Order: sequence, then C-alpha cells, then structure tokens
Amino acid sequence: MHTRRIATFLLGVWLGCSVFMAFVVLENLHSASLVIAAPVDPVSRILSTLGQDQVEQLLRHHAAQQTRNLLDLWGRAQFALGLSLGICLYFATQKRVVSLVLCAIMLAAQIFQFFAVMPELSFRWREAEFGQNQAVAAGTMQLLVLCQMLLISEGLKLVAGCILASYLFAFRASRRRAGQTRADAEAEIGSGLPTRG
Repeated sequence: MHTRRIATFLLGVWLGCSVFMAFVVLENLHSASLVIAAPVDPVSRILSTLGQDQVEQLLRHHAAQQTRNLLDLWGRAQFALGLSLGICLYFATQKRVVSLVLCAIMLAAQIFQFFAVMPELSFRWREAEFGQNQAVAAGTMQLLVLCQMLLISEGLKLVAGCILASYLFAFRASRRRAGQTRADAEAEIGSGLPTRG
C-alpha cells in the first residue's frame, strides 16, 4: 500500500514539474522583450550605449541558454523519476502489466526527447540566435520540426501519465471496495454463528 502511494506521489511530481517547466520555457521566451519594453534607468543607459538590437540579442541568448540548461537538468531528473516510478509500480500493483507499460511509454518518450531531439534542437537554436539571415531562414524549418517533435513526445508523455494516474486511482478504489466487501462478508458470517450460553 505504501509503495502505491509513493508511486502516485512520484507520478504527480513528474506530471506537475513537466507542466511547470513548460510554463518556465514559455516565460523565458519573451523575458528579453519585457526587459526592453520597460527598462529601468541603468538598463536605459546600457541600451543607449550599446544599442537596443545588440542588448536584445544578448538577452535573448541568455534566456535561451538558461532554458536549455533547465531542460537538460529536468531531462536528467526525469530518468531518476521514471526509474523510481517503475520500481514502485512493479511492487505496488502486483506486477500489473498496464501500469508498467504506461510507465515504459513515458520513459521511452523521455529517452527520445533527451537523446534524439534536444541535442539537435539546442544546436539549431543557437544557430538561429546568432546566424546570418540566410542561415536562419534555412534552419527555421528544421527548428520548427524539432519543436513539434518535442511537443508531440511531451504530449504523449503527459497523456500516458494521466492515464496511469487514472489507473492508479481506479486500482486503489477497486482494492478499497474489495476490502469492504470482504469485511462485510466476514461480518455476516460472524453474525450468523450461534452464540455460546
């Protein structure tokens, strides 16, 4: 029972942090524009000295680099979460195949993201930040395709995680109903026994 609760907790952490990281990535994408749009006085002096385009490019690069570092750390953490979740599911659900398959789908999506999509995406992303116009135009389509692959694999991971969460809650409810039914049956049998005088 405790193993199932740990598995549910790990799954909740995995799904919750995935949603939070998506929010962080989206916020980082336009953080440079927010700084440029309403600069404080020291930033205004830097803008007037270096030029708005140069400062904005540097801020975008900084935000993108921070996002890449966070995604890399989160990707590594997901392996630990996925393996821990798989071990807990193995012992928590009497080796039910459905829960293990769903966990394996989530891990497979993460492996695909981390080893196939993210290295190429990071390279194309840096290229688009400082490349010339022709290079940027040539790499834009590849960058968009990689982003779509990342979103699809992330969506698959979240859908599998939600199905797994529903399965764990349904499994817990069925176990609770089975326990109540068994207790009721034992109570009926106990009440039917003749009492000794």
